[in-house]
Amino acid sequence: MDATLSELLGISCEDLQDEGNVAVLATPFEFEDGDPLPIFVERMGSKIRFFDGGGLILHLLGRGVVLDDHRKTRFIKMIAEPNDVVLNDMGELETWINADQAPLGFARFVSALLALVRWEHEQVGLVTDLSLLIDEVALCLRTLKPAAVFREAPEYAGISGANYKADFDFDGNAVLAINPHHNAVSSAAKKILDIRAAPSNADLEVIVVIDDRRDAKNAKSEGLILGSVAKVWMMSRLETEAGIAKARH
Repeated sequence: MDATLSELLGISCEDLQDEGNVAVLATPFEFEDGDPLPIFVERMGSKIRFFDGGGLILHLLGRGVVLDDHRKTRFIKMIAEPNDVVLNDMGELETWINADQAPLGFARFVSALLALVRWEHEQVGLVTDLSLLIDEVALCLRTLKPAAVFREAPEYAGISGANYKADFDFDGNAVLAINPHHNAVSSAAKKILDIRAAPSNADLEVIVVIDDRRDAKNAKSEGLILGSVAKVWMMSRLETEAGIAKARH
C-alpha cells in the first residue's frame, strides 16, 4: 500500500504536550452537522483517560441546545453511562481505564459519543425537552397529591457503590422522568437495578414516568421493559389523573 493504514482509516494522533502525556485523536467520526468528534487521551501513571475537553457541550450549545442546569444535561449522562463514560463537573465527557486496557476504553468512549450523535440525529426537528418534561411531572405530582413529601434530586447508593440521583422523592418513592428513547430506557434500567439491589433500598419503590405523548406505541413498548424493575406511569395518564390535560385543552 502506498498510504499508511492510519491514512486509509482517517485516524491519527498528535501530542499536545512535549512530555507526550496528552494527545488529540483525529478520526472519521462526525456529529450530525459534520463537525469532528472531539477525542483526547491523557496518561496519568498506570491510568488512561479518554475525554472530549468539553467539546460535546460546546457543540450542542452551538446547535441551540439549552444546557444551563443539571436537569438539562441529564440526557447526556443517561446516554453515556451505559458505556462507563461520565460527564464530570468540568462539563467534560470522560472515562478512565488501566493503560493495558486502553483499546477497551477507547471503544467505550467512541461508543458513547456515537450514541450521542444518534440522539442528535433523532432530535432534529423535535421540540421535546427533558427539562420541560421533568417540570411537567413535578407539576402533576404536586397537583395529584399536594400533601405528599416532595424533594428534588434525591440521591441513592447502588450496590456497586455508585451514587445515583432520581428526579424526585415523591412520598418516599424515587421518581425518574424519561423520554421513550432506547438509550434513556437502558440507562434507567441499569440505574434502577443497581439501586434496588442495595439492602438499604430493599423497600424503595421506583416510579418511572415515560413521556408517551408523541409516540405512544414506542413508549408502551419501552415501558414493558422497565415494568419488570419499576412501576411505570405514562405521562398522558398522569396528566389526566392530575387534571392537567383537561385544563390545558
